[in-house]
Amino acid sequence: MNCYLVENDIEKLKKYIEKVGPDKYAKEYLLRKMVYLHIYIEDLTPTQANIIKQTMLSIGSDAVVNKGSIDHSVQKSDCLVFGNVLQLKMLCEKLKKQPFKLKELAEKVQKIVEGFERDCLCPGRPSQEKDDT
Repeated sequence: MNCYLVENDIEKLKKYIEKVGPDKYAKEYLLRKMVYLHIYIEDLTPTQANIIKQTMLSIGSDAVVNKGSIDHSVQKSDCLVFGNVLQLKMLCEKLKKQPFKLKELAEKVQKIVEGFERDCLCPGRPSQEKDDT
């Protein structure tokens, strides 16, 4: 019995998944859970940054915000959100229901996540085969 550390590299992960041999639909779903994205967001209000931070925590991930966001001692904060594809899609769905222009931000983040998913996780797959996960 051996075990190995596997890099967070999409192509290597695809090879290991293939080697294990799961169902073809499980392969893409698992990739969505395995690969982490890091999205940098600029010029948020402290309120927006706090909502994003709390939302990320609620879905099992996190976000980096300026320390002054919590007490509003800063006027603006950048933010680094990170999570797997499924978590970031959940973030978008939750932010679409929030005030403070977070719906518009959710749409921008969603485009980034969907573009990554289309171009990196499932390149070349016909759109009619894509599932709703």
